[in-house]
Amino acid sequence: MSVVHHLWILLVIHSVLVCGGIQFLEQHEGDSVVLPCTINPRGRSPVGFALKRMWQDPRQVLFKYTNSDAHVNSDADKPRLMVAGDPSNNSLTVTLSELRANDTDHYTCEFVVPNRSSEDEHVVDTEFFLLVNAVTLGRIDVCAGGSAVIPCLPPHDEDLPVEGVSLMRRRGRAPIELLYHTKRHIDDGSTSTSRFQLWSAPGPSGFTYNLTLRHLQSEDSGVYSCQLLLRRQADTSASLDMTKAVFVSVEGGPCGCSNYATLLYALSSAVVVLLVLLTLIFIYHKRAQRLAASRPLVPIYEEMTGVKNLGAKQDDDELSVYKNGGVKKSCPLNHYETPIRSAF
Repeated sequence: MSVVHHLWILLVIHSVLVCGGIQFLEQHEGDSVVLPCTINPRGRSPVGFALKRMWQDPRQVLFKYTNSDAHVNSDADKPRLMVAGDPSNNSLTVTLSELRANDTDHYTCEFVVPNRSSEDEHVVDTEFFLLVNAVTLGRIDVCAGGSAVIPCLPPHDEDLPVEGVSLMRRRGRAPIELLYHTKRHIDDGSTSTSRFQLWSAPGPSGFTYNLTLRHLQSEDSGVYSCQLLLRRQADTSASLDMTKAVFVSVEGGPCGCSNYATLLYALSSAVVVLLVLLTLIFIYHKRAQRLAASRPLVPIYEEMTGVKNLGAKQDDDELSVYKNGGVKKSCPLNHYETPIRSAF
């Protein structure tokens, strides 16, 4: 709904509360509402009844003659409307199921009372303002053959001993009951109980219950609602509570969900390892640069002086060897001496 639409709803609710005489009803999408229509007794019994919308979509919803079936004007509303009672009894009830957000409107119960002297009277003694709130469903995506966990909640958040569990699913217009399991009675139709497993776990506010759906296939997709059956409480499991429902979507074919998750985990781990290695290399490079910058440089003059002193020291060592070692210098040979003398 837009902001302007919400403002209009607030204005209408305010007028309802100020003017009075109109019953305010608030429901959620997917729920049902019962409109008890009555008329104060008059001289003659009513011969007809009409339910009308007066504000958002002004039109006649249905009309019923006494001792006849109700005629619903819209084909889309026929499976959602049910009338119980007869106008001749000055009261009847209209049930509107599978509510939608556009069902929000001002409804009037109009009885047709015959009048001999003039035209028939159209009397309205009962009016309703129905507000249907949109519901944001939780979503669970499952691969074919996988499992889904659905929370099971008590009907009115009451803390009573759990007697059993009921599982409802809606794919079309009307919900169907997949599982009804109590300590006194087990009825799950053609569905095997091996597909369902109810388990509990302690929590901050007591025990919490969950129902596991296993071996799901594409035809199992739909809106699910799990409701706990409590002791000493009326069984309301025949209706699907949209405020506590979740939408389970099962993919058409088998998919490697686990392999895909494993692949994602491996890729993420490789990225983390690569980032750690790059960080270590960067730290090592920076540390090497700091060590090189902190090492003192030797002046060029000192290096040259050290080389000269080393050369002078080597010359002195050679001279000392010649002086102290008694090494005689070789004399030049006299090439004029005779070979004989030279031999002696």
